[in-house]
Amino acid sequence: MPNVQLRNTLLLMGASFIWGTAFVAQSVGADHMGPYSFLAGRSWLACVFLLGLMAVLRKAGKTNSAAEPGFWQNRKVLVKGGICCGIALFAASAAQQMGIGTTSTAKAGFMTALYVVLVPVFGVFFGRRPGVKLWCCVAGLYLLCLAGHDSLALTGGEWQLLGCAFLFSTQILLVDHFSPKLDGIQLSFVQFLTVAVISTVFMLIFEQPTIEQFRL
Repeated sequence: MPNVQLRNTLLLMGASFIWGTAFVAQSVGADHMGPYSFLAGRSWLACVFLLGLMAVLRKAGKTNSAAEPGFWQNRKVLVKGGICCGIALFAASAAQQMGIGTTSTAKAGFMTALYVVLVPVFGVFFGRRPGVKLWCCVAGLYLLCLAGHDSLALTGGEWQLLGCAFLFSTQILLVDHFSPKLDGIQLSFVQFLTVAVISTVFMLIFEQPTIEQFRL
């Protein structure tokens, strides 16, 4: 059990590192393409990667033995959970990408990370209580992201980032609800597939993407 806890902690730390460094890439991407084009390209790449990862893990025999047989496990719950999580992730990511192009990456990081506060607060409605450590983390987050930077006066883009924090909180709670019943990688795939499809539709309707924008 301690080894599992250590592994999970390290995975979450790795996710935080990737999440944090992605703000720079998102800020650069916002200068070259629309938010829906950026989300579409990123999400389709994620789907391709996750499909390959699922195939490798299945070949290695690392699947959930408690789930129903077949490549796609617990299909009904998977489709429902993936679509619900995907819609929330699309809305949150779109709001974030729209807002990040209008403010500093430091402020964008702080405002998006407010879900650290909002998730436990929303958890109160599910019988969970936030502890003192949470508020210490919020203070540390502020010092890391905003100490020495401009004020917290909100612009239009920053209101979008604040809305993004609420939407990410919803998405995290949805993942928390569905993930115990599903294979995590398969849930991620359906979630990103949902984001990719919606982003592509919005991209074609509201933006004028070009091939040059998607070249690596």
